[in-house]
Amino acid sequence: MPAARVFYFFILTTLLVVVGVLVPWMAWLALALDALIILAFVVDLRRVRSLRVEAERQWPPLLVQGAPADVELHLATPVRHGLTVRLREALHPAVAAAPERKELRVGAGERVAWTYRLYPRRRGDHEIGPLTARVLGPWRLAWHEREVLPTENRRVYPQVRWDGKVGHLLLLAHRHALGGNPLKLRGIGREPYGVREYLPGDPTSRIHWKATARHGRLVSREDTWERGARLVILLDCARSMSGQDGERSKLDHALAAALALTRVAVSRGDRVTFLAFSDRVERTVRVHGGQRGLHLAYGSLYDLEARSAEPAFDLAAEMATQYESRRSTVVLLTSVVDLAAAELLREAVTKLERRHWPILINLEDPELVALAEDPPNTEEDVFAQVAALQILLANRQLGKRLRHVGIRVVQTSADRLALETLEAYLAMFR
Repeated sequence: MPAARVFYFFILTTLLVVVGVLVPWMAWLALALDALIILAFVVDLRRVRSLRVEAERQWPPLLVQGAPADVELHLATPVRHGLTVRLREALHPAVAAAPERKELRVGAGERVAWTYRLYPRRRGDHEIGPLTARVLGPWRLAWHEREVLPTENRRVYPQVRWDGKVGHLLLLAHRHALGGNPLKLRGIGREPYGVREYLPGDPTSRIHWKATARHGRLVSREDTWERGARLVILLDCARSMSGQDGERSKLDHALAAALALTRVAVSRGDRVTFLAFSDRVERTVRVHGGQRGLHLAYGSLYDLEARSAEPAFDLAAEMATQYESRRSTVVLLTSVVDLAAAELLREAVTKLERRHWPILINLEDPELVALAEDPPNTEEDVFAQVAALQILLANRQLGKRLRHVGIRVVQTSADRLALETLEAYLAMFR
Protein backbone atom coordinates (compact mmCIF):
# COMPACT_ATOMS: atom_id res chain seq x y z
CA MET A 1 0.00 0.00 0.00
CA PRO A 2 1.51 3.41 -0.95
CA ALA A 3 2.37 5.78 1.88
CA ALA A 4 1.42 9.47 1.92
CA ARG A 5 4.92 10.42 0.77
CA VAL A 6 4.34 8.69 -2.59
CA PHE A 7 1.27 10.82 -3.29
CA TYR A 8 3.17 14.00 -2.38
CA PHE A 9 5.85 13.10 -4.93
CA PHE A 10 3.24 12.43 -7.60
CA ILE A 11 1.65 15.83 -6.91
CA LEU A 12 5.03 17.50 -7.51
CA THR A 13 5.56 15.63 -10.76
CA THR A 14 2.06 16.64 -11.85
CA LEU A 15 3.10 20.28 -11.44
CA LEU A 16 6.05 19.56 -13.72
CA VAL A 17 3.65 18.16 -16.33
CA VAL A 18 1.66 21.41 -16.19
CA VAL A 19 4.85 23.37 -16.71
CA GLY A 20 5.73 20.95 -19.55
CA VAL A 21 2.98 22.53 -21.65
CA LEU A 22 5.28 25.51 -22.07
CA VAL A 23 8.65 23.74 -21.65
CA PRO A 24 8.46 20.32 -23.36
CA TRP A 25 11.54 18.81 -21.71
CA MET A 26 9.90 19.33 -18.30
CA ALA A 27 7.16 16.83 -19.26
CA TRP A 28 9.81 14.21 -20.06
CA LEU A 29 11.45 14.94 -16.72
CA ALA A 30 8.10 14.42 -14.96
CA LEU A 31 7.65 11.03 -16.65
CA ALA A 32 11.14 9.97 -15.59
CA LEU A 33 10.47 11.04 -12.02
CA ASP A 34 7.19 9.11 -12.01
CA ALA A 35 9.00 5.95 -13.11
CA LEU A 36 11.64 6.52 -10.43
CA ILE A 37 8.96 6.97 -7.73
CA ILE A 38 7.22 3.74 -8.78
CA LEU A 39 10.54 1.86 -8.76
CA ALA A 40 11.41 3.22 -5.31
CA PHE A 41 7.95 2.23 -4.03
CA VAL A 42 8.35 -1.36 -5.33
CA VAL A 43 11.81 -1.67 -3.75
CA ASP A 44 10.59 -0.28 -0.43
CA LEU A 45 7.59 -2.64 -0.48
CA ARG A 46 9.83 -5.67 -1.06
CA ARG A 47 12.11 -4.60 1.78
CA VAL A 48 9.30 -4.02 4.29
CA ARG A 49 7.82 -7.46 3.58
CA SER A 50 10.93 -9.08 5.03
CA LEU A 51 10.91 -7.04 8.24
CA ARG A 52 9.77 -9.02 11.29
CA VAL A 53 7.37 -7.80 13.96
CA GLU A 54 6.82 -9.85 17.14
CA ALA A 55 3.68 -9.35 19.21
CA GLU A 56 2.21 -10.76 22.39
CA ARG A 57 -1.28 -10.17 23.79
CA GLN A 58 -2.02 -10.45 27.52
CA TRP A 59 -5.65 -10.79 28.61
CA PRO A 60 -6.99 -10.20 32.13
CA PRO A 61 -7.78 -13.42 34.02
CA LEU A 62 -11.54 -12.85 33.69
CA LEU A 63 -13.75 -10.93 31.28
CA VAL A 64 -16.99 -9.87 32.97
CA GLN A 65 -20.00 -8.29 31.31
CA GLY A 66 -20.00 -4.53 31.85
CA ALA A 67 -16.80 -4.52 33.92
CA PRO A 68 -13.65 -2.72 32.67
CA ALA A 69 -10.87 -5.00 31.47
CA ASP A 70 -7.38 -3.89 30.41
CA VAL A 71 -5.74 -5.74 27.54
CA GLU A 72 -1.98 -5.30 27.08
CA LEU A 73 -0.08 -5.75 23.83
CA HIS A 74 3.73 -5.99 23.59
CA LEU A 75 5.58 -5.36 20.33
CA ALA A 76 9.24 -5.92 19.48
CA THR A 77 11.36 -6.05 16.32
CA PRO A 78 14.93 -7.18 15.58
CA VAL A 79 15.26 -4.51 12.85
CA ARG A 80 18.22 -2.30 13.75
CA HIS A 81 16.68 0.97 12.55
CA GLY A 82 13.31 0.39 14.20
CA LEU A 83 9.84 0.41 12.68
CA THR A 84 6.66 2.47 12.53
CA VAL A 85 3.64 0.21 13.01
CA ARG A 86 -0.10 0.87 12.82
CA LEU A 87 -2.09 -1.70 14.81
CA ARG A 88 -5.75 -2.66 14.49
CA GLU A 89 -7.54 -4.99 16.91
CA ALA A 90 -10.58 -6.54 15.16
CA LEU A 91 -12.74 -7.00 18.26
CA HIS A 92 -16.10 -8.74 18.29
CA PRO A 93 -19.07 -6.32 18.68
CA ALA A 94 -20.06 -8.19 21.86
CA VAL A 95 -16.70 -7.23 23.39
CA ALA A 96 -16.21 -3.68 22.08
CA ALA A 97 -18.28 -1.17 20.16
CA ALA A 98 -15.52 -0.60 17.57
CA PRO A 99 -12.03 -1.88 16.70
CA GLU A 100 -9.05 -0.46 18.58
CA ARG A 101 -6.33 1.34 16.61
CA LYS A 102 -2.90 2.62 17.56
CA GLU A 103 0.28 3.83 15.81
CA LEU A 104 3.56 2.98 17.53
CA ARG A 105 7.25 3.52 16.94
CA VAL A 106 9.22 0.40 17.89
CA GLY A 107 12.97 0.90 18.29
CA ALA A 108 15.60 -1.74 17.67
CA GLY A 109 15.72 -4.20 20.58
CA GLU A 110 12.92 -2.26 22.30
CA ARG A 111 9.74 -3.79 23.72
CA VAL A 112 6.82 -1.38 23.38
CA ALA A 113 3.55 -1.84 25.31
CA TRP A 114 0.07 -0.71 24.32
CA THR A 115 -2.81 -1.00 26.79
CA TYR A 116 -6.44 -0.45 25.90
CA ARG A 117 -9.60 -0.88 27.97
CA LEU A 118 -12.63 -2.97 27.10
CA TYR A 119 -16.15 -3.03 28.51
CA PRO A 120 -17.59 -6.40 27.40
CA ARG A 121 -21.19 -5.97 26.35
CA ARG A 122 -22.55 -9.51 26.03
CA ARG A 123 -21.99 -12.82 27.78
CA GLY A 124 -20.83 -15.94 25.98
CA ASP A 125 -17.99 -17.14 23.77
CA HIS A 126 -16.85 -14.55 21.26
CA GLU A 127 -14.24 -14.65 18.53
CA ILE A 128 -11.57 -11.99 18.78
CA GLY A 129 -10.29 -11.15 15.32
CA PRO A 130 -6.61 -11.14 14.39
CA LEU A 131 -4.24 -8.34 15.34
CA THR A 132 -3.40 -6.61 12.07
CA ALA A 133 -0.24 -4.52 11.67
CA ARG A 134 0.73 -2.11 8.90
CA VAL A 135 4.49 -1.71 8.80
CA LEU A 136 6.08 1.32 7.16
CA GLY A 137 9.04 0.68 4.88
CA PRO A 138 12.57 2.04 5.53
CA TRP A 139 12.12 4.75 2.87
CA ARG A 140 8.64 5.53 4.21
CA LEU A 141 7.12 4.94 0.79
CA ALA A 142 5.18 1.71 1.33
CA TRP A 143 2.97 0.11 3.97
CA HIS A 144 2.80 -3.66 4.26
CA GLU A 145 -0.19 -5.17 6.06
CA ARG A 146 0.04 -8.50 7.89
CA GLU A 147 -1.56 -10.47 10.71
CA VAL A 148 0.80 -10.65 13.67
CA LEU A 149 -1.57 -12.49 16.05
CA PRO A 150 -4.19 -15.08 15.03
CA THR A 151 -7.90 -15.19 15.82
CA GLU A 152 -8.80 -16.50 19.29
CA ASN A 153 -11.93 -17.13 21.37
CA ARG A 154 -12.58 -15.38 24.66
CA ARG A 155 -15.27 -16.06 27.24
CA VAL A 156 -17.34 -13.29 28.86
CA TYR A 157 -18.95 -14.15 32.19
CA PRO A 158 -21.97 -12.61 33.94
CA GLN A 159 -21.46 -10.04 36.66
CA VAL A 160 -19.35 -11.44 39.50
CA ARG A 161 -18.33 -8.32 41.44
CA TRP A 162 -20.87 -6.43 43.51
CA ASP A 163 -20.85 -3.27 45.59
CA GLY A 164 -23.00 -2.19 48.53
CA LYS A 165 -25.04 -4.64 50.58
CA VAL A 166 -24.83 -7.39 47.97
CA GLY A 167 -21.06 -7.17 47.96
CA HIS A 168 -21.04 -7.26 51.77
CA LEU A 169 -23.21 -10.39 51.86
CA LEU A 170 -21.03 -12.11 49.27
CA LEU A 171 -17.91 -11.19 51.22
CA LEU A 172 -19.41 -12.72 54.36
CA ALA A 173 -20.37 -15.79 52.35
CA HIS A 174 -16.82 -16.09 51.03
CA ARG A 175 -15.51 -15.93 54.59
CA HIS A 176 -18.21 -18.38 55.76
CA ALA A 177 -19.35 -15.71 58.19
CA LEU A 178 -22.94 -15.16 57.16
CA GLY A 179 -23.93 -15.34 60.82
CA GLY A 180 -22.37 -11.91 61.14
CA ASN A 181 -24.57 -10.32 58.51
CA PRO A 182 -26.82 -7.39 59.48
CA LEU A 183 -30.07 -9.28 58.75
CA LYS A 184 -31.84 -10.07 62.00
CA LEU A 185 -32.97 -13.63 62.62
CA ARG A 186 -36.32 -14.03 64.34
CA GLY A 187 -38.11 -17.09 65.67
CA ILE A 188 -36.73 -20.61 65.70
CA GLY A 189 -35.04 -22.65 63.05
CA ARG A 190 -36.32 -25.76 61.30
CA GLU A 191 -33.19 -27.94 61.47
CA PRO A 192 -33.19 -30.66 64.19
CA TYR A 193 -30.27 -30.17 66.56
CA GLY A 194 -30.81 -32.54 69.49
CA VAL A 195 -33.07 -33.53 72.38
CA ARG A 196 -33.08 -32.63 76.05
CA GLU A 197 -35.22 -33.09 79.14
CA TYR A 198 -38.48 -31.20 79.08
CA LEU A 199 -38.44 -27.99 81.14
CA PRO A 200 -41.43 -26.04 82.44
CA GLY A 201 -42.44 -23.44 79.87
CA ASP A 202 -41.38 -25.46 76.80
CA PRO A 203 -44.14 -25.41 74.15
CA THR A 204 -45.90 -28.71 73.66
CA SER A 205 -45.16 -28.52 69.95
CA ARG A 206 -41.48 -29.06 70.79
CA ILE A 207 -42.05 -32.34 72.65
CA HIS A 208 -40.37 -35.30 70.99
CA TRP A 209 -43.04 -37.94 71.50
CA LYS A 210 -41.01 -40.93 70.32
CA ALA A 211 -38.15 -40.09 72.66
CA THR A 212 -40.64 -39.45 75.44
CA ALA A 213 -42.13 -42.90 74.98
CA ARG A 214 -38.68 -44.46 74.85
CA HIS A 215 -37.36 -42.82 78.03
CA GLY A 216 -40.57 -42.72 80.03
CA ARG A 217 -40.31 -38.97 80.67
CA LEU A 218 -41.00 -35.80 78.70
CA VAL A 219 -38.25 -34.96 76.19
CA SER A 220 -38.08 -31.72 74.18
CA ARG A 221 -36.67 -31.31 70.70
CA GLU A 222 -34.14 -28.55 70.00
CA ASP A 223 -33.85 -26.99 66.56
CA THR A 224 -31.19 -24.73 65.11
CA TRP A 225 -30.72 -22.54 62.05
CA GLU A 226 -30.69 -24.60 58.90
CA ARG A 227 -27.46 -25.76 57.34
CA GLY A 228 -27.32 -28.01 54.32
CA ALA A 229 -30.80 -26.99 53.16
CA ARG A 230 -32.02 -27.63 49.61
CA LEU A 231 -32.42 -24.83 47.11
CA VAL A 232 -33.82 -24.99 43.58
CA ILE A 233 -33.32 -21.93 41.36
CA LEU A 234 -35.70 -21.69 38.40
CA LEU A 235 -34.53 -19.11 35.85
CA ASP A 236 -36.94 -18.02 33.13
CA CYS A 237 -35.14 -17.81 29.74
CA ALA A 238 -38.22 -17.19 27.61
CA ARG A 239 -39.31 -14.26 25.47
CA SER A 240 -40.06 -11.78 28.25
CA MET A 241 -36.47 -11.97 29.57
CA SER A 242 -34.97 -10.74 26.29
CA GLY A 243 -36.05 -7.16 26.91
CA GLN A 244 -33.36 -4.60 27.61
CA ASP A 245 -32.98 -2.89 30.97
CA GLY A 246 -30.26 -0.33 30.45
CA GLU A 247 -27.25 -1.78 28.64
CA ARG A 248 -28.07 -5.34 29.70
CA SER A 249 -31.03 -7.60 29.13
CA LYS A 250 -33.37 -8.71 31.89
CA LEU A 251 -31.90 -12.19 31.61
CA ASP A 252 -28.42 -10.74 32.24
CA HIS A 253 -29.64 -9.15 35.48
CA ALA A 254 -31.55 -12.27 36.55
CA LEU A 255 -28.65 -14.63 35.82
CA ALA A 256 -26.22 -12.44 37.77
CA ALA A 257 -28.63 -12.35 40.75
CA ALA A 258 -29.17 -16.12 40.55
CA LEU A 259 -25.43 -16.80 40.55
CA ALA A 260 -24.96 -14.45 43.53
CA LEU A 261 -27.69 -16.41 45.32
CA THR A 262 -25.86 -19.64 44.43
CA ARG A 263 -22.66 -18.32 46.02
CA VAL A 264 -24.48 -17.46 49.25
CA ALA A 265 -26.32 -20.78 49.38
CA VAL A 266 -23.17 -22.83 48.72
CA SER A 267 -21.31 -20.95 51.47
CA ARG A 268 -24.09 -21.99 53.87
CA GLY A 269 -23.59 -25.60 52.87
CA ASP A 270 -26.89 -25.76 50.99
CA ARG A 271 -27.50 -28.14 48.12
CA VAL A 272 -28.29 -26.09 45.01
CA THR A 273 -30.01 -27.23 41.82
CA PHE A 274 -30.08 -24.68 39.00
CA LEU A 275 -32.70 -25.10 36.26
CA ALA A 276 -33.01 -22.73 33.29
CA PHE A 277 -36.18 -23.07 31.23
CA SER A 278 -38.23 -21.50 28.45
CA ASP A 279 -40.83 -23.70 26.75
CA ARG A 280 -38.41 -26.52 27.53
CA VAL A 281 -35.61 -27.19 29.97
CA GLU A 282 -32.59 -25.28 28.70
CA ARG A 283 -29.94 -26.20 31.25
CA THR A 284 -29.75 -28.12 34.52
CA VAL A 285 -26.79 -27.88 36.91
CA ARG A 286 -26.34 -29.39 40.35
CA VAL A 287 -23.92 -27.24 42.34
CA HIS A 288 -21.84 -29.07 44.88
CA GLY A 289 -20.09 -27.32 47.76
CA GLY A 290 -16.86 -25.39 47.50
CA GLN A 291 -15.23 -23.17 44.89
CA ARG A 292 -15.09 -26.02 42.40
CA GLY A 293 -18.87 -26.26 42.39
CA LEU A 294 -19.21 -22.51 41.88
CA HIS A 295 -16.76 -22.60 38.98
CA LEU A 296 -18.83 -25.37 37.44
CA ALA A 297 -21.98 -23.27 37.79
CA TYR A 298 -20.42 -20.22 36.13
CA GLY A 299 -18.85 -22.37 33.40
CA SER A 300 -22.18 -24.07 32.65
CA LEU A 301 -24.49 -21.05 32.74
CA TYR A 302 -22.50 -18.05 31.49
CA ASP A 303 -23.82 -18.29 27.90
CA LEU A 304 -27.55 -18.67 28.55
CA GLU A 305 -29.66 -16.79 26.03
CA ALA A 306 -33.37 -15.93 25.99
CA ARG A 307 -35.50 -17.77 23.43
CA SER A 308 -38.49 -16.41 21.52
CA ALA A 309 -40.93 -18.76 23.23
CA GLU A 310 -43.53 -18.62 25.96
CA PRO A 311 -42.39 -19.82 29.40
CA ALA A 312 -43.59 -23.25 30.52
CA PHE A 313 -44.03 -22.51 34.24
CA ASP A 314 -45.87 -25.79 34.78
CA LEU A 315 -42.93 -27.74 33.34
CA ALA A 316 -40.49 -25.84 35.57
CA ALA A 317 -42.58 -26.60 38.67
CA GLU A 318 -42.81 -30.27 37.73
CA MET A 319 -39.05 -30.52 37.14
CA ALA A 320 -38.30 -28.79 40.45
CA THR A 321 -40.31 -31.44 42.29
CA GLN A 322 -38.68 -34.17 40.25
CA TYR A 323 -35.15 -33.01 41.07
CA GLU A 324 -35.91 -32.35 44.75
CA SER A 325 -38.59 -34.63 46.12
CA ARG A 326 -37.91 -33.42 49.67
CA ARG A 327 -39.27 -30.11 50.85
CA SER A 328 -36.97 -27.39 49.51
CA THR A 329 -36.80 -23.68 48.92
CA VAL A 330 -37.61 -22.88 45.28
CA VAL A 331 -36.67 -19.44 43.92
CA LEU A 332 -38.31 -18.58 40.59
CA LEU A 333 -36.89 -15.57 38.71
CA THR A 334 -39.07 -14.27 35.90
CA SER A 335 -40.66 -11.15 34.42
CA VAL A 336 -44.40 -11.16 33.72
CA VAL A 337 -45.36 -8.97 30.76
CA ASP A 338 -48.72 -10.38 29.67
CA LEU A 339 -51.95 -11.41 31.37
CA ALA A 340 -51.96 -15.05 30.20
CA ALA A 341 -48.48 -15.62 31.65
CA ALA A 342 -49.58 -14.20 35.00
CA GLU A 343 -52.34 -16.80 35.36
CA LEU A 344 -50.07 -19.68 34.28
CA LEU A 345 -47.45 -18.49 36.75
CA ARG A 346 -49.98 -18.36 39.60
CA GLU A 347 -51.08 -21.94 38.94
CA ALA A 348 -47.51 -23.21 38.78
CA VAL A 349 -46.37 -21.46 41.97
CA THR A 350 -49.49 -22.60 43.82
CA LYS A 351 -48.70 -26.15 42.76
CA LEU A 352 -45.12 -25.75 43.98
CA GLU A 353 -46.33 -24.56 47.39
CA ARG A 354 -47.84 -27.97 48.12
CA ARG A 355 -44.39 -29.58 48.30
CA HIS A 356 -41.90 -26.73 48.71
CA TRP A 357 -41.33 -23.20 50.01
CA PRO A 358 -41.53 -21.10 46.81
CA ILE A 359 -40.21 -17.55 46.43
CA LEU A 360 -41.34 -15.63 43.35
CA ILE A 361 -38.97 -12.91 42.12
CA ASN A 362 -40.80 -10.83 39.49
CA LEU A 363 -38.52 -8.44 37.62
CA GLU A 364 -40.24 -5.25 36.51
CA ASP A 365 -40.20 -4.47 32.80
CA PRO A 366 -38.79 -0.93 32.32
CA GLU A 367 -40.71 -0.39 29.08
CA LEU A 368 -44.02 -1.21 30.78
CA VAL A 369 -43.22 1.11 33.67
CA ALA A 370 -42.28 3.90 31.24
CA LEU A 371 -45.51 3.42 29.24
CA ALA A 372 -47.58 3.52 32.42
CA GLU A 373 -45.91 6.64 33.82
CA ASP A 374 -45.27 8.84 30.76
CA PRO A 375 -48.15 11.09 29.64
CA PRO A 376 -49.58 9.95 26.27
CA ASN A 377 -49.35 12.21 23.22
CA THR A 378 -51.36 10.27 20.66
CA GLU A 379 -54.26 7.83 20.57
CA GLU A 380 -51.79 4.96 20.10
CA ASP A 381 -49.99 6.07 23.26
CA VAL A 382 -53.27 6.01 25.17
CA PHE A 383 -53.99 2.41 24.13
CA ALA A 384 -50.41 1.39 24.96
CA GLN A 385 -50.65 3.04 28.38
CA VAL A 386 -53.93 1.28 29.18
CA ALA A 387 -52.43 -2.08 28.22
CA ALA A 388 -49.34 -1.41 30.34
CA LEU A 389 -51.46 -0.44 33.33
CA GLN A 390 -53.51 -3.62 32.98
CA ILE A 391 -50.37 -5.76 33.04
CA LEU A 392 -48.95 -3.91 36.05
CA LEU A 393 -52.28 -4.30 37.83
CA ALA A 394 -52.29 -8.02 37.02
CA ASN A 395 -48.82 -8.30 38.52
CA ARG A 396 -49.98 -6.64 41.73
CA GLN A 397 -53.05 -8.88 41.93
CA LEU A 398 -50.84 -11.91 41.31
CA GLY A 399 -48.56 -10.93 44.18
CA LYS A 400 -51.51 -10.26 46.48
CA ARG A 401 -53.14 -13.63 45.76
CA LEU A 402 -49.91 -15.55 46.24
CA ARG A 403 -49.06 -13.76 49.49
CA HIS A 404 -52.55 -14.57 50.73
CA VAL A 405 -51.71 -18.29 50.59
CA GLY A 406 -48.33 -17.80 52.26
CA ILE A 407 -46.03 -17.52 49.24
CA ARG A 408 -43.26 -14.95 49.39
CA VAL A 409 -43.39 -12.58 46.39
CA VAL A 410 -40.81 -9.94 45.50
CA GLN A 411 -41.46 -7.46 42.70
CA THR A 412 -38.42 -5.32 42.05
CA SER A 413 -36.37 -3.41 39.52
CA ALA A 414 -33.11 -4.57 37.99
CA ASP A 415 -30.89 -2.40 40.20
CA ARG A 416 -32.31 -4.01 43.37
CA LEU A 417 -32.86 -7.50 42.00
CA ALA A 418 -29.79 -9.19 43.50
CA LEU A 419 -30.19 -7.63 46.96
CA GLU A 420 -33.89 -8.43 47.29
CA THR A 421 -33.33 -11.97 46.00
CA LEU A 422 -30.67 -12.61 48.65
CA GLU A 423 -32.76 -11.04 51.41
CA ALA A 424 -35.83 -13.05 50.45
CA TYR A 425 -33.84 -16.28 50.55
CA LEU A 426 -32.09 -15.53 53.84
CA ALA A 427 -35.43 -14.45 55.34
CA MET A 428 -36.62 -18.04 54.96
CA PHE A 429 -34.25 -18.96 57.80
CA ARG A 430 -35.06 -16.11 60.19
